[in-house]
Amino acid sequence: MATTTANKTGIPSFDAAFEQVRESNEQVLAATRKAANLYLDTYEKTVDRTTELQLKLAGLSQQEWLKSLIEAQVDVTRELAGSYTTTARSLLK
Repeated sequence: MATTTANKTGIPSFDAAFEQVRESNEQVLAATRKAANLYLDTYEKTVDRTTELQLKLAGLSQQEWLKSLIEAQVDVTRELAGSYTTTARSLLK
């Protein structure tokens, strides 16, 4: 953290105050990026677990058309979730 330099009146200089604000902003941005990445990790795991459950349920189906429909829906869900997380992670850099 930057040290504050005071002028003759004992009031911190504008440059010192500006530096403190800048450092605070950087800390907030770092914490926000970390939280966003944790959210995206959780989202990916949730989508993965949900689609695995859907595939298990599809495997239990006696109807081939229903099984195919569920498998197609799982593929679309995974593609959309992958695109979403890839885009979000690229924006967080």
